Amino acid sequence: MAAKYNQSSTSNRNRSSNSSAKLIQLSKTLSWLLRHSVIKEGLQFQSDGYIFIDDVLRHHSFANKYTIDDIHQCVAINEKKRFGLKIDEATGKEMIRAHQGHSLEEANVEMREIVNPDEFSTIIHGTYTKHWPSIMDKGLSKMNRTHIHFAPGLPKESGVTSGMRGNANLYIYIDLEKALKDGFKFFVSSNNVILCPGDVNGFLPVRYFRSVENRRGEKLPIPIDSFKTNDSA
Repeated sequence: MAAKYNQSSTSNRNRSSNSSAKLIQLSKTLSWLLRHSVIKEGLQFQSDGYIFIDDVLRHHSFANKYTIDDIHQCVAINEKKRFGLKIDEATGKEMIRAHQGHSLEEANVEMREIVNPDEFSTIIHGTYTKHWPSIMDKGLSKMNRTHIHFAPGLPKESGVTSGMRGNANLYIYIDLEKALKDGFKFFVSSNNVILCPGDVNGFLPVRYFRSVENRRGEKLPIPIDSFKTNDSA
């Protein structure tokens, strides 16, 4: 009897592990498609970034691998609230989108402009110490995305669901009031990620850094010459 129980318990654990791995892979593939590859893959999407789930499931990366129930579960358990669902009023069909992180300029995701710096007492960009020399030189870059991403606090703090990777080991605190005063635009997405398109070249210069800390809470010095005005950075 004990042997049968152990076999059953092991089988259940294996099924649970396989299911988790499947949903993790689904989340990664959805992020790739919805954030970066909709146009390249020949799929239609609305101006707000939504795409029909039926079209997703017909795509070769999803067909015969995932079901609509898998997508529902993936959206429901995603801790960072990366995806949103809605019903298209015209067709009654279900649609999905990524809330932010797009490299598609055409995707006008739902976000609200921040006009009062007092709305967020803290905004932080999470990165890695290996990138600090480049950041000191040029500032923060949106890279291949449409915005630079920030969080309204550190990972696992109340209200912080996304905005930085959980394993980030360098935290850059932004002087939001100063940046807004100088004309930089900031927005907050529907999953509470703070977004900034940067300057004309997609950068937020170092002079808007309030402080920089590592995971141990130790402050890193910001060289005085990093605060130079550099419109090309």
